[in-house]
Amino acid sequence: MRSAASTFFILSGEALADATRRRITPVVAVVSVLSLMAVDGCTGCASSFVENGQEIDPTQIAGYSGTLLFTVLALWTCVLAGILASDHLVEPLADGSAALILGRPVGRSAFALARLAGVLAITFVTGLTLLGVTAFLLSARHDLPIDASVLAGVAAAVGWVIVAALSMLASLLLPRIAVAMLVLVGVGSIASVNLVAQLGGTLTGLPFLIDQWGPPLASAVIAALSPWIAPAQAFGSGTELALRLSAWAIGSSAALLVAVRRIEIGR
Repeated sequence: MRSAASTFFILSGEALADATRRRITPVVAVVSVLSLMAVDGCTGCASSFVENGQEIDPTQIAGYSGTLLFTVLALWTCVLAGILASDHLVEPLADGSAALILGRPVGRSAFALARLAGVLAITFVTGLTLLGVTAFLLSARHDLPIDASVLAGVAAAVGWVIVAALSMLASLLLPRIAVAMLVLVGVGSIASVNLVAQLGGTLTGLPFLIDQWGPPLASAVIAALSPWIAPAQAFGSGTELALRLSAWAIGSSAALLVAVRRIEIGR
């Protein structure tokens, strides 16, 4: 009899194979290549600017523009994770293949986590390639510290887990197009309020609650990249953001598993 780890590995491989066969995968590949070309062009800019008669240090400009570029790519990958996850679990539930798999000694939790792992495998390869190349180019061309990008990459990766898990959870309740729209609006809204807060803006009402209690998808990445900004600025407590990001990752994954255990699966 296979061990639980072996079974999970096989299910994850099947989920990854299913994900790579989807029509969106070639689109992701093309967009990624175009993004890398854009990153190469953006990081190659070394222009200097003059303000009030004084020349601004190009490294300072690179720090701000690099932080923006890195954060945008991290958020774009969040959207990718959500779109990929929007039907990756419900599709086998709908076509009956999930019932066949669960007829074997496979738990619902293992099945759901394997489907999530398949989505995250593509997301991680895409996202870490984009962010890794961006960090390398910024470090090589503008001497920005590479260790900051490592922390920011970890924060981005946890954000991908959150969005993918929440998208899968929502897909159990809503049609795919609604889930996709929810991902776009949700990631965009969180990014907007995080950015306003990081720039020192005042938030009230729902935006304030989103920034203070929601997953800090943009805030955590920006805070990790704060050494790139010269002079250094405070972007909130890195520890608090890391704890909140981790709590959302654990909570969203746990909520998905609870929902999967409760749904009716036809046989």
